Amino acid sequence: MKKKNLLWSMLLFGATLIGFSSCSDNDSDNNQDTSAVELPGAYILNSGKMGSNGSVLSYYGFKSAKISNQFEKANGIMVGDVGQDAIVYGSKTYVAVYNSGLIYVLDINGKIVSTIKSDATRPSEKLQPRALESYNGKVYVTLFDGYLARIDTTTLTIDKSIAVGPNPEAVKVVNNKVYVANSGGFVADYQFNNTVSVVDPELSTKKDIIVAINPNELKVDKYNNLYLVSLGNYGLTKPIIPNILQQINTTTDAVTKLDEGRSFSIFPEGDRLYMLKKEYDASYTPSSSFTYYDIVNKKVVEESFITDGTTIKDISLIKSEPTTGDMYVLGANGQNNGDMYIFSSAGKLKSKLDTGGAFPVKIWFVK
Repeated sequence: MKKKNLLWSMLLFGATLIGFSSCSDNDSDNNQDTSAVELPGAYILNSGKMGSNGSVLSYYGFKSAKISNQFEKANGIMVGDVGQDAIVYGSKTYVAVYNSGLIYVLDINGKIVSTIKSDATRPSEKLQPRALESYNGKVYVTLFDGYLARIDTTTLTIDKSIAVGPNPEAVKVVNNKVYVANSGGFVADYQFNNTVSVVDPELSTKKDIIVAINPNELKVDKYNNLYLVSLGNYGLTKPIIPNILQQINTTTDAVTKLDEGRSFSIFPEGDRLYMLKKEYDASYTPSSSFTYYDIVNKKVVEESFITDGTTIKDISLIKSEPTTGDMYVLGANGQNNGDMYIFSSAGKLKSKLDTGGAFPVKIWFVK
């Protein structure tokens, strides 16, 4: 049972974990809609417990310092079952809800503009959206049944898809190539996959490159370097294979190992790639710690951005707010609501708030 619980916990993280920025390009200041958000602020996507229909999209207003259930306020309904990922592109936000099998398209106030429930190229298949990426007027989405799909941002429909590998998670576009991490996370007997698919933006051609097993998260730093975390086998089989941090050369597609055992998840911030390490004791109680990879000097540094001794057991994401440099940290509390910790740029805790839902996984800033 512990093995199954651990596997589900890893899958809830999916794709590699990042923040977003967005600006309103209309005259919403004149809109008297009571569901309008206070600007500036931040959205927080809480995935919720699988099977509970308990995903919550919360909003945090910087001035009021309050968190509210913005999606329900704007639409009168809950998000659904397992909010998996979100991305801002143009004036719209795309939210993937994995177990409900849909993708919401929202305005800046969290109001539903459109709901994508099917892939027109495979209409009989239920959507299983995992991770989102935007590029050149399109939004790309991995589908857990082994496909990469493309959303036309004008028609707000899926206009094309291509088979990639088993249980794809993260997707990133770099150097006019679409990279997809094929985890194989639900293959029988823990036979995890070991490929990243490289696809052209038109979804016409595909090749696979070999990486460490269970590729799960892709991140891009400010220099356009592409990093991959493979999660290994979680110790479920022998020999134990640890998580491995790799870098993919997006010109040659060569893969280089950078580190192992310290990268459950990664977060690029400036010249640092923060590496989140997670460990679990015999009772499955998590502990979280940080080191970072120095991008310029190409070495691992044993140092955290938290300088005041604050400990957070189950961290899911960190993201810096671009105006103040404050670091926002999301942490889970089992089946209970998660917490958002706000640290100053000096690493001192400023405040801690309830995120409004269980298992917070994403945060993005709006102004």
